[in-house]
Amino acid sequence: MKKILKKTKLYNWYANANKINETNLRISELERKVMQSQEQIKCLNDFVIKNLKIANENLFATIFHDTIKNSEWLNIPLSLSSGAIGYPFAYILYRILDEIEPKHILETGMGQSTKIITEYVKSHKNVGHDVVEHDKEWIEFFKTNTNMSEFQNIHLLKNYKKKFKGIELNAYKNFKEEFKGQKFDLITIDGPVGVGQEYSRMDILDIIPDCLEQKFIILIDDCERVGEQRTIELLEQKLEDNKIKFHKGYQYWGVTSVYICVSDDLEFLCHI
Repeated sequence: MKKILKKTKLYNWYANANKINETNLRISELERKVMQSQEQIKCLNDFVIKNLKIANENLFATIFHDTIKNSEWLNIPLSLSSGAIGYPFAYILYRILDEIEPKHILETGMGQSTKIITEYVKSHKNVGHDVVEHDKEWIEFFKTNTNMSEFQNIHLLKNYKKKFKGIELNAYKNFKEEFKGQKFDLITIDGPVGVGQEYSRMDILDIIPDCLEQKFIILIDDCERVGEQRTIELLEQKLEDNKIKFHKGYQYWGVTSVYICVSDDLEFLCHI
């Protein structure tokens, strides 16, 4: 009788062990399928987001071309492609220049936005434009191919590695000293190079809020990136600490995204 009980217990133990093994194998297979499904969902999500960005970029391209169709001052070829500003940036920049008519403009990063601002400066009186660029050869090439105004100042400021919270980031050398005491009603930020940086394009923080006119507009390109987002957080904190009312928007996006920050009386620019 004891032998039978032992055999029965042993049989039950083996049976239960086999069931546990089978269950574990099923669980492992389910986990594998779940991981596979999650990866497929991620790929599908990335595909949808990418195509949404392209679709929105194309939409802004159409809106931009319609907007400048009968422009009194902008009628030049532009190359709004990879590495340059996109159509969302070009659209809101044009609307600001055409309707708000800023008088003191600061731009970091010389490129297609510089071409647009150049045409604006040449056709409007009493407008000053300061543009910062680190690449001397690019400046010479740009000047050779662009008829710039005498009221535009190009500042060649070398790139250097600045430390912030123990992290190295690209910055313009002597940026703060270069613009000390100056005020601007439009600031566009598309430089220096910020790809893959934890903090990016932070030079403007060295002169804010002293550099701002009572009415001001700040545009930051590539704000979908982490580095620019952290800079935006610090920018907004500075404005709040100095009790400066502002409004912000992220409505202008395509392949890249644009952040806009405006003084209290220019809120409508965040939604046009």
